[in-house]
Amino acid sequence: MFVEEVGRFRYTYWRNVTIGIWSDQATLQAVQKLWPLVKHLLVEYPGGHSNIAFALDGAPAPTPEAQAELARIFDAQKTRLACTAVIVEGTGFEASALHSSVTSARLTAPGPMRLRLHRSIDEVVNWLPAMHRERTGVEINAGDLRQVLQAARALGTGPREHVALRG
Repeated sequence: MFVEEVGRFRYTYWRNVTIGIWSDQATLQAVQKLWPLVKHLLVEYPGGHSNIAFALDGAPAPTPEAQAELARIFDAQKTRLACTAVIVEGTGFEASALHSSVTSARLTAPGPMRLRLHRSIDEVVNWLPAMHRERTGVEINAGDLRQVLQAARALGTGPREHVALRG
């Protein structure tokens, strides 16, 4: 299952981990497009799932409406979202604003979802597998996760052929 807005974002999943690439600002309409994927994971993985999102260099912070919608997705009581890792690929003001926005969305969401901001795939691979296993009961191999994230990142958000990451 893929959810995308070409040039803005692309989401898919691998096992019980959603993987998103944001190259442009998250808007309310864009974030709302994620709900079918979340609902699919609720059925397929009732024990919970995790999320990894890339925010590409230059991607602005979400709009206030999108930030509020992200807080609803971060509500682990409703979505069973166990962990979220966000890889921010930029520096300076835009990256700082993005950090603040994502952190704020998490702080307003109820429930025990764990959020961590990262600078690289390696940081995610070092953190997520153990936390994901602890919170969902599903083991993910760090080497496999690294390969999947590298493949997803290589796809970006442009009009490229879809590559299924399910495994």
